[in-house]
Formats: sequence, structure tokens, C-alpha cells
Amino acid sequence: MISRHRPMKYEVVVELKGRPSIDGVFDDEALAMDRAKFLLAQARFTAVRVVRTNQAGKEETVFEKAYSGGGKVTTISHIEEAAPCRDVLQVYGFNSRMTLLRLLRAYWDDQQVIPAEQLHRYMQLRYLEREATLFNPALSRLATLQSEALGVKLFDRQDELARWFVRLKELAQEGAADLAGFDRALATGGTAGLLAAAASRPAEERDRIVTHAFSTHLEPYREWGPKLRAVLRFHDEDDGESVRVVDEFVAEIMDGREPVRALIGYAPDLASALLSLIAVVHGDLDDRLPHTEDLLALSRASAGGGFDKLEQAILNRIAGALDARHPLSKQGPAAESKAFHMIADRLATADGFRGGADMASALTRRAKLALAVNGNDLPFEETVSRLSGRFSTPAARLGYLLDLGASPVGRRRISYVIGLVAGIFEQAQTASELAPIGVEAEEARRRMGERLRKAGVPRALADALVARMSMMNSHPPLPKQGVLTADTVDIGGPRVPARLALSYHGHRCVIPDAGTEIVIGRSHDCHILLDLASASRHHAVVRVEREGFVLEDLSRNGTELITAQQKPRVLNKGDKIQLGRTGEIVIGSRSTGEEPARITWEVLS
Repeated sequence: MISRHRPMKYEVVVELKGRPSIDGVFDDEALAMDRAKFLLAQARFTAVRVVRTNQAGKEETVFEKAYSGGGKVTTISHIEEAAPCRDVLQVYGFNSRMTLLRLLRAYWDDQQVIPAEQLHRYMQLRYLEREATLFNPALSRLATLQSEALGVKLFDRQDELARWFVRLKELAQEGAADLAGFDRALATGGTAGLLAAAASRPAEERDRIVTHAFSTHLEPYREWGPKLRAVLRFHDEDDGESVRVVDEFVAEIMDGREPVRALIGYAPDLASALLSLIAVVHGDLDDRLPHTEDLLALSRASAGGGFDKLEQAILNRIAGALDARHPLSKQGPAAESKAFHMIADRLATADGFRGGADMASALTRRAKLALAVNGNDLPFEETVSRLSGRFSTPAARLGYLLDLGASPVGRRRISYVIGLVAGIFEQAQTASELAPIGVEAEEARRRMGERLRKAGVPRALADALVARMSMMNSHPPLPKQGVLTADTVDIGGPRVPARLALSYHGHRCVIPDAGTEIVIGRSHDCHILLDLASASRHHAVVRVEREGFVLEDLSRNGTELITAQQKPRVLNKGDKIQLGRTGEIVIGSRSTGEEPARITWEVLS
């Protein structure tokens, strides 16, 4: 129950370009007045005032100094989906906070707060309620999106949301006393201590407790960099629950354009900024380059794994930037093309582009501009062909095409996309060719039907393609070299699979079709030619030996080997290793600013 005898509070409210925000709340009027005078001396705000709230909750302005001026009106952002809640406590959950974040993006950026903070601040909720261009339109948009999903009438949902907002304000007033113990648990015991303390309360209160504790912790931090570091203080990569909680708050910070700008700091062009964000996702941001300490701290935390929500938030920002028309480079078409290829290669995975349908769409649209010839945008067909050609395996090309088909861009040319998908199935000899590295063929088969239908492939054709995949062997059969039993050993010749294929940027070499060995390096006499300064002229060789297919390193800088079954291994000059059925050979050094070459191999029948 709310106390009828609240203590007197004094809020220092600043206004900039017509938008008010609370700078601080004080128990003492003299302290509030000192703060107001200090802010006036900075000459940063169009108005500064001190508002007194008495024991009955009535507000009175006791000091105000302003000058004429104003700015543009802050409004809601257009969103197409909103996570529905079934009671007011679910508003504190991550999905609901992200909905509020995207709906009121401009407002949060102006206030330099995230919803997890604002939901626990009574006076700031009151100010939000008074913003005519925000509160009612936001309520209406949420009700419109949620009413159909919940199966209720629009106005009933709007009335329910309005009642929840009243309850949120009450909970914000109650929180300081009711949840103070949990705030102390976070401060003294970290995330683990907070979650242990929260276990004493009903599960449905957990999100409110956790967000209140972090909100209290973030109260002194009014800029994005310090706010991020304050959250990362509680990251413990050995504690899965700690990682999950921190991941949510970090994603909430990084989902906006203004926080990203502040954390990146100076970047010479858009491509540099995007490559920095991609490096954060990979956890390999180079600390020898002039990145901000905040971004480096985020990259180090991300390297430990488990930051799935952060990854999705950053990929959303990258896709949005690629979809815009701002140039990647300021140095002309050639630099634009090179920058695009670097970004695309860094986003490439064994299953298409990282980021799914949104990223496939954004990269396709950007490629039409970045790879333009004589000022003319590339046709859709050539754009898709060139992008899919950058993948070295059928599974990766298939992943890109299926993601593209699931996007609005791909749906407009779905017949062409379907034709390419069907062609990959037609050329595949084994189910393993259609499965990304690290994914068993059986698991790939299980998911394929859903992905085909999501990509707009007609059901009859999708079923036929899945049936074709089911009839394929998971792995190519070994060549017949006599009958082997537990008591006999065939010593008549090397017992190796018949063929092995190396693929790089659409170029494919097969042993024995290309001879008994394949040489990789910078020299023009190599079978696979690399344009990398750190690569040796003859960097590595794959050959047939008695025990099977063997990779030997010939270089000065080493070669990395990646398989799904083992940890990555670095080979140095003279080292040899037998190759399994699938994997990647990685050559190159990011420390020199280049993108390493990733050469895949696969054993064929």
C-alpha cells in the first residue's frame, strides 16, 4: 500500500529544445537549488526549474529560469510488432522493454536512459505521461498491435494499458522501500547475489526486482559509455545466469543509434564503424586501433560467448545502416566496393549471412549500389549471383538464398530465388553438402522443410526437395578396395576417399581432378590464389598421402584449421595434419587490417 505521508522531494528539471528531463531528485531544497544554479551557469539548457512534491503528491514549481527557444517535437517510432503482456509485471520483462525502446526511441535517446531505468522512476513516468506527442500515440499503437494477438477489442486493450500505466507509477513509488534489500544484494554480491536474493520472492516478480536493482545502480550514470561499463561490472563469463542478465541490459543499451555513435566515437567512414560493430559481435575488436575503451570492454565481454541478445541488437543496427543510402566510403566507387566486400565477408557464416533474413535483404540492396558499374545499379539477378558466389559451400549459399526468400526483397523476385535453391539441391550429391559445417545432416533435414516454406517455396516443391535430401546419403561412400574385416588389413594402396574439394570465393579445386596436390598461396602458379599480404607465395599444400588427405603448412605466418569436432588448431611451417570430412582452412591476419581467407574442404564420393 502506498504511504500517505511521503517525504518532501525536490526535482531539478532541465529543458533542452522543448524537451524536459529530470536531472536529479533531492531531499533538501538547498541542494536542489545549488544544482539548478550550477546547470544554469553551464548555459546548456533552455530552461531549468526546481519542482517541489509535497506529502500529498502535489507538485509546485519553486524556481524556474528560462529563455525563449524550442526544438522539434519528439514523436513515437513506427513499429510493426509489440510483445504482448498479460499482466503489469510482464512489462518489466526483456521483450516488453525492447518494444518500449523501439517505440519511443527518440525519447530514450534524448533522456539518455533505457526503459529498465525509466520504469522505476515515478517522476519521469509522470513527465512521459504529459508528453502529448508520445504517451497517447504510444498507447494507441501498442493497443493496435497487441489487441489482435490477444484476441481482445482495441479499446478494451487501450483501457487496460492505461490502467497498467497507473499501476506502474504506484509500483515506482513503492519500489524504493520494498526493493531496497535487492539493490544492496546486487551492490554487494553481484548478479549471483541478486538472483539468490530474488529467489525468496514469487517468480513473476523477478524481472521487476532485477531491473529495479540495476536501475538503482545506473542512477549516477547519465552518459552511454559509463552506463555500459557500469553494467559490464557484473559480467561473469563463468556464470551462465550472470551472462544472460548482463546480456539483456547491454542489448538494451546497444539497440539505439545514439548509444552506438557515442560508443564507437570517431570513425572515418560508415564502413569503419560497421566493421567495428562486427568485430564486437565476433569478440575480436583490435585493441591496437583507436577504439573507445567502452567498445573494447564490450568486445572483450562478448568474446566469452553467451551475448546472443547483444549480437541481435548490433546486427539490427548494421542491417539498418546498410539499408540506408549513406556511402560506406568517402573515397569513390572502388573503395566503396572493397568496403562492401569486407563487410559481407565478415558477416558470412557456414549458413548464409549472420543476421538472417534482415541481413540478407540489407546486403542485397546495398550490393546493388556498392557494386554498381559505371554508375548503374547491378540487376537483381547479378547481385544475388555475386553475393552467393562469395560462399564456398553449397550449404552457405543455400542459407543465404533461403534467408533472402524470407525477406520482402526476395519475395518480389521469388521465382528466381526458388530456381537457384532448386539448382543447389539438384547438384548436391550428399545430404552433408546441404548441411552447414558443424550441423549433422539429419538435423539439417529436420529444419529444411520449415526453412523452405518460410522462404516462399511452394509446399509441393518444398516437400519434393526435402524428400530428395532424405534419399541422399549423409556422407559419400568409401571406394571399394576389397573387403576389410576385423582380422584383415588392406595394404594394397592408400585407403582414402576418392575425392576432396577445396572451395574459395566460388572457385573449386578437386583432388584428383586437379592432380595429387593443391597448393594455396600468393604466387600465380598456385591452384588457389590469395590476395593477402600476410600469406606466403606458397603458403600451404593439400595432398594425398597413404593415411588420407593431408594439409602441410609451408608459410612464415601459420595456418589455422577449424573443424566441428575439435578446437581450432594453428599449424606452423612444416606441420602436417590429416583432414577429416569437412572443415575450414583459415589464412591471414586481422592485425594487419586484412580479412583472412576462409577455404573450406569437403570429402566427396
